[in-house]
Amino acid sequence: MLYLDTLENLTQDSAHSAEKGRFVISHEAVEGLRNIGELTPAAELLQKWDMHALGWEEFQQAFKAELRKEYSKGDSSRLKGLATYCIENDVTLYSPEPPGEQTYRAILAEVINSIWERTGETVRAVDRAAEPVAGNELSETHRHHMEEVANDCEHFQPTPQSRHPKSCLRCEHLETQIYACVKLNKPVIEYKWT
Repeated sequence: MLYLDTLENLTQDSAHSAEKGRFVISHEAVEGLRNIGELTPAAELLQKWDMHALGWEEFQQAFKAELRKEYSKGDSSRLKGLATYCIENDVTLYSPEPPGEQTYRAILAEVINSIWERTGETVRAVDRAAEPVAGNELSETHRHHMEEVANDCEHFQPTPQSRHPKSCLRCEHLETQIYACVKLNKPVIEYKWT
């Protein structure tokens, strides 16, 4: 089974467990974990995504093209080797991205799932950090307001195949540190400080 997670969820004990099927997919080294750089987007592509120079769809297409190129290496492909190995063995890949659905972690899981589907496998990759942190401290009123804003927003960019209600929390333009929309250039929830 293949699990994907964020480095935030990596405990101190598991940081020394590379031999137990834990790896990092990042351009940065992480002490105690082996890096599988071939499964990380190219540095230039990742920089464009981080700087919002690319939309989610463009980023997905570009990273999937990189993964196709990696897969086409045949027996020397790290992607192909990982997909084969994870059918019988547990592996966890950690990325430095925050929890959420619009991550290269999620794209990698989707690609590996499609590889398995084509070969008739029933196993599926699990992104343990796909959902935003549950206790995000937003009130029901704020969540409802964000749904209303998203429903009326011409810039709303939903995560693909999301079965969740339409909300700014599911939009690539939301800056979750301050709950502001970078496209609208304004907060999408109004706080009343006490």
